[in-house]
Amino acid sequence: MRLMIRVLAVLAAIALAIPSSHAQTLTGAQARKSAQADAFLAYEKALLAGGLDAARPYMTDAKFEELSGMLKTWGEDGFKQFLDRMRGGAKGEARRKQIEKIEVTGGYAVLEARDSPQVLTVQHLTKTKDGWQVDVRR
Repeated sequence: MRLMIRVLAVLAAIALAIPSSHAQTLTGAQARKSAQADAFLAYEKALLAGGLDAARPYMTDAKFEELSGMLKTWGEDGFKQFLDRMRGGAKGEARRKQIEKIEVTGGYAVLEARDSPQVLTVQHLTKTKDGWQVDVRR
């Protein structure tokens, strides 16, 4: 009996030590109230209100480089038009309601928000020491 208890204790310790990297799908209210959704909404709000510098805390270095590249390619006017198109969409709680699904695998997530019947925004996020941040596609 003691041997069985020891074996079970060792197995339990191993199970707790292994990082949780299994995939999890969040939908509905669970997705909309998630940490990933909060990070996505904070990123969009900051980007629209203050541009790249304001959104910097909500994105990884790779995402910042990607958007900086877009700014260089399109110029100030082109990037402003990009932001103006984003501004035309839902914001705040209305935007949160558009979040349909989040696939989480360990410290990586893919969020899907339905902008319209034909348009789906797909945003990648990574868990960092600072919490969830918007990232580039892996």
